[in-house]
Amino acid sequence: MKLTTLLNEINLKHQQSTLEMCMNDHIPLSLPIVQKLVSTKEIKSFHITDVDNLSNVVSLQGKNKSISTFNKVDSVMGPVTGQGMWTKGGVLVQLSGIVLAQSVHDLWSKPDESGRRWISSGNALYSGFGRDIDVIHFAPELKPLKQKWRDSKYKGGGLGEPLTPKEKEYFIKTYIDTAYKLLIKYKDEFQKRYLNADNLYYSSDWNEVILTKIKVESITLIEDSEGIESLPATTIEKVKKKYKNVNVIKSKDVKSFMSQNGVQIRS
Repeated sequence: MKLTTLLNEINLKHQQSTLEMCMNDHIPLSLPIVQKLVSTKEIKSFHITDVDNLSNVVSLQGKNKSISTFNKVDSVMGPVTGQGMWTKGGVLVQLSGIVLAQSVHDLWSKPDESGRRWISSGNALYSGFGRDIDVIHFAPELKPLKQKWRDSKYKGGGLGEPLTPKEKEYFIKTYIDTAYKLLIKYKDEFQKRYLNADNLYYSSDWNEVILTKIKVESITLIEDSEGIESLPATTIEKVKKKYKNVNVIKSKDVKSFMSQNGVQIRS
């Protein structure tokens, strides 16, 4: 990875959040690296949001940014209720896009401010490394910088000397390059664990499918959900007027609607 390419993706504010991802031993996933690991495929899956955040989801269309979706759910708990995890819920968005990763359970992936999606190193490479999975182990030259960062952040009330901009840039570039090399080296584990996820994990309420280059296929409002009922009566008509392919259903119909649209529901 060229440093200029990396820095074009991030601004100063985002650089810090990227640094936090690296320091917390997360693994970055992007379309270029996934294309080196597997033959990419395009699928349809769902994302739950609320009316206030619907425009944010739609704005991702065609971009390299990623989004967490699902296509397998429990029949009682989780998305099948139409409730959102981080939002009020009430809006089911069916998306098509290129799969970056697919798991039998929620990966708890996290986006940075450029839209790059990160997952824990244990989730990405567990089969390959057992317990010793942190990227820093494979890039020992970064250890002094990580210690300096930790001392600055936690030691003496944060009074330690922080990393310089050059040190941050070097750390991020080296960390991501090392993480990508590890993904390629252990791509069999990645393929086996995340791209052959045919069934929902027995203790999970939903799976996770990370998509990029998305397209909004349809928007479905659950009219008697908490996320919709708490809004003005004109909300549904406004959404219909603003977006294409808008459906309106009731909570009791969510399960059958998902099933009809390709979601695997565990009985």
